Amino acid sequence: MRKQFLDFYSDQYPKVVRFVRWARGADLPAAEDAAQGAFLEAWRIVQQPVDWEMIRNPEAWIRTVALRQHDRPAGMRRCQPITLFVDDELMALIAPSQDDPAELSTLTIDVLNALQGIDDEQARIVMAFTLDDFTDTTIGRQLGIDPQLVRNLRAKARRVLAKRLAPVHVQEGDTAR
Repeated sequence: MRKQFLDFYSDQYPKVVRFVRWARGADLPAAEDAAQGAFLEAWRIVQQPVDWEMIRNPEAWIRTVALRQHDRPAGMRRCQPITLFVDDELMALIAPSQDDPAELSTLTIDVLNALQGIDDEQARIVMAFTLDDFTDTTIGRQLGIDPQLVRNLRAKARRVLAKRLAPVHVQEGDTAR
């Protein structure tokens, strides 16, 4: 079981860190803390194999636990105003691995920045799960909401993203606002 957990950790850790950054706008150290806390909790559960086997979707579960870890009070509440600056650390974190055929582009960075502009926290979390390719049913189960509400929140988030990512038309002599 240890080998499977280490494989799960190796595969999911950077994805969970990225997920917390997307869903909560966390800085890298806070996202890493949340991911580490989630994997510690997972390791405790793995020690009881029956409990670990009861988790239907470990990839979605670990993300949910990481969000709880991030949101837990630690003295003062850990949630900070959302800011996301694409820096070298973020690029290293979200850049695809050699095994990943997907490439990150400037447009993807723009989408990630726009994602942080979604005011509805639940809609932002739904989009973060969606970006990690989870189904509506799985997202709903993890958030404790109906799959139809997941679709509604995604549609809401997409409208915000479409507005934020719409091209700015500048007429000659005018400046962009």
